Amino acid sequence: MVLSADTVHVNRNDAGSQKQMACYVAFCEHDDAREDILFQYVPSSGPDFWPRWVEYALTSPLQIIIIAGSFYIRETSLLITLAGLQGALVLLGYVIELEIQTICLQKVAAWHRQYEEKSRVTVGIFVAQCRLTFLLLCSYVCHSIIWAILIAKFQMQAAAIRDCQNPRHMPDEIIIVIVLECVLFTLFGLVLTIQAVQVSLASHIDAAMVQSSWTNVSGWYSVLSLSAKLVLEWGFITMLTSTDAQNSE
Repeated sequence: MVLSADTVHVNRNDAGSQKQMACYVAFCEHDDAREDILFQYVPSSGPDFWPRWVEYALTSPLQIIIIAGSFYIRETSLLITLAGLQGALVLLGYVIELEIQTICLQKVAAWHRQYEEKSRVTVGIFVAQCRLTFLLLCSYVCHSIIWAILIAKFQMQAAAIRDCQNPRHMPDEIIIVIVLECVLFTLFGLVLTIQAVQVSLASHIDAAMVQSSWTNVSGWYSVLSLSAKLVLEWGFITMLTSTDAQNSE
């Protein structure tokens, strides 16, 4: 794909059109995405709010509630707080992807020489990277708070069972679920962080690299999301089976 100087030339007052042109170059021409279709899923087209992030925002808080309920957390206010914090964390992930997309578009536009002033490009990318860093730090804090509460509550419940000399102990399935879910939820943030670092440090980005980055990230998200749901389902079914067996005895 070759763009002539007349096609890509814009003046300093056309920042909005610069971004739109970069978006078109980076996404539409390379994956045949259609702008006239509102709800379409193209893994390589960048942040995808409706199929991906809305589904995560609805299901991941429910997963946190199920995890908390599996070791007898019953405080309604605490469950609502954890679920709300997880939902906010998911939406924060979408905002982070938007910032990553902004950096990608600015670097693609710079590569196609759509800006007359290179200093403006550098400043714009630096500001976007600062926003991205701040948002990532906020997401780390939210994630740490959620799992610190869950792990602390789990340890308190396990200690209470031991102190009461209850013949029953905390089921091993619950321990496995908590560990695996914590790892899988953490890997979501790790994938996002790796993409952010790669984009921020890349000295040269073209449309094909942007496409590949979003495709890879979408694939990893799908694998992690499916794995988290399957682990939780396995743990829930196993605990029900174990409880029924104990009751029958």
